[in-house]
Amino acid sequence: MNAAGFQVGARLTLTQSGATVTSQYVDQNGLTQSLSFSKQTPTLATIGRKGQVIPGFSSLCVVGPGNTTRYPASMTVTAGALSYHSGTVFLTLTGDLRSDAGACGALSQSNASFWLACEDRQSGTVRSVDTAKAPAAQLPAGQYSCSTQVETLGHMDGQNQYVTGGATGTLTLTKDGAKVITQYSGDAALTGTLRFTATTPTTASAEAGQNLLAPCMIPKGTGQLGQKPEPVPIAAGSLTMIDSTLFLSFAGTMAERSSCQGAQVAGSLICSR
Repeated sequence: MNAAGFQVGARLTLTQSGATVTSQYVDQNGLTQSLSFSKQTPTLATIGRKGQVIPGFSSLCVVGPGNTTRYPASMTVTAGALSYHSGTVFLTLTGDLRSDAGACGALSQSNASFWLACEDRQSGTVRSVDTAKAPAAQLPAGQYSCSTQVETLGHMDGQNQYVTGGATGTLTLTKDGAKVITQYSGDAALTGTLRFTATTPTTASAEAGQNLLAPCMIPKGTGQLGQKPEPVPIAAGSLTMIDSTLFLSFAGTMAERSSCQGAQVAGSLICSR
């Protein structure tokens, strides 16, 4: 994988049989991850069976100075959701990472997370959600501590530039019936407010015409990164509560006249109380 996670040639295929939705993700190296979900609404499915295992991760065993070895790791999924909004599919998972790491023995990491944002859908149809019938949100209001993962793909001198960023911050969630407002602050990689409309009691989709703020992550000719936050118009956004973890996923493109004009930006806030 490249540093930022954007992958040319990777694909996510969704199929449905009755109430079961199956996802198959194939990365640019041919690694395949498959999961089974249960349909909840026309644009939402939740993990159908806990304990599903997917490959594609790694552990690092350090046995001495300069003596490190990577070993394959897998995730045992404990919760997950598959949502669709404005042409983008967001897949969010939590689970336990496990690896047989040679001299380091059996390693594990609980409460790990994994997410995908995929667009450019081919074939099939998607029914629109009747927002007039949106349910009251049951997402708990208050403050959440979040870690941020922001991925940027830009172009410079005919070359793709992949950059990853993100730190930690505080998300404040307020709600009024089916309306949910999130305000994120304290993170130099991403700030701003987004408004959502509930699609189920524990999920919501971003309203149109909104921006987040993020600095340009693509190095300039001097090698310097932009420091001033700039608008990122949000094309799609999803808010999902999975057990006790709140995922805010988004995708957009840096605005015209920005330092990174046209750069693709995708990210996820992974939050807990």
